[in-house]
Amino acid sequence: MTGVWVRCGSRVKSACESCAELYRGDWAAIARSGVFDGPVQDFRFYLLTLTAPSFGPVHRVPRDGGTRAARCDCGLVHDAVASAGLRGVPLDASSYDYDGQAAWNRDAGLLWDRTRRRLRDRWDSLEYFIVREWQDRGVLHVHVIVRIARFEAPEDTWLRKAARTATAFSMVDGCLVEWGAQARCDAFTADGDGAKTIWYLSKALNYVMKDVALVGRSPHSAVVSHQARLAAAARRMRCGRECVPANCPAKLHDRYGARSQVVSASRRTKHRTGWSFSGLTRTVQRQLRLAWFLAKSSETPAEPEETVSAAVVVGAQEGHAARLRLELASLAASGP
Repeated sequence: MTGVWVRCGSRVKSACESCAELYRGDWAAIARSGVFDGPVQDFRFYLLTLTAPSFGPVHRVPRDGGTRAARCDCGLVHDAVASAGLRGVPLDASSYDYDGQAAWNRDAGLLWDRTRRRLRDRWDSLEYFIVREWQDRGVLHVHVIVRIARFEAPEDTWLRKAARTATAFSMVDGCLVEWGAQARCDAFTADGDGAKTIWYLSKALNYVMKDVALVGRSPHSAVVSHQARLAAAARRMRCGRECVPANCPAKLHDRYGARSQVVSASRRTKHRTGWSFSGLTRTVQRQLRLAWFLAKSSETPAEPEETVSAAVVVGAQEGHAARLRLELASLAASGP
């Protein structure tokens, strides 16, 4: 036993609330650094939302406190609380395109890559910060903060159309992959609007990290059935040209087909600033935390009980700090 606590690195709150909150906080700081840490007067900012196409009609249930939903195609007007378990559940599971939805989740990353390239072909200064969120029906949609230099910044409707109409062809089965009809793009300013946008994305990221099957009350039986059908479709789907689904260990077979990261941002290169004006990344944040700990561990405290940093752990005999330095240095890539 080394006496050193190492973070598990989980991004799911029900598994480890501390690590999940650290992950959310790190990315929220990166999001802010691309809006507030540079010459914001030289740029325009947009919040772009892109959704998946329809794979079959689902129950329309309003959110609690939201606007009242129109009559659902099932013939009822659903209540936000009483019918919450039906939100996103197909009206007819036997005709719902589960295979198509799992395949779209699989290829969503490719579609975003093609979308990103198309946008940069038109607006070279474009940088982005993207959060991928689950819809109730079990399909991904994306929220993207986009930054473009003012000298070439388009109207928000042009940006929305350019992104919405981007397409790709699956590298697995050659099928066309495209965004759904519902898309939105709103320009915002780097002041109060910017703060609200960061808060909105942080809230979306917070939701993504919940294990909804384990949080709160037991899910409706219709939700369990819907998730089981989608999971079965993801298991029998090929994830690559050489994939044998029954024996494939790839995790996307257990994630409804999704293979992409929850959140990412454009990177700094020789010719680009990247999303963060200050070059802030999660690697930089881990290094800063490690440097802070090593500095604290080398101090000589007044009382023995103060020898341990609350962030890492414990047990303080003579020479312990030197040993911790060696151990933490090897764990820097995966540590807190």
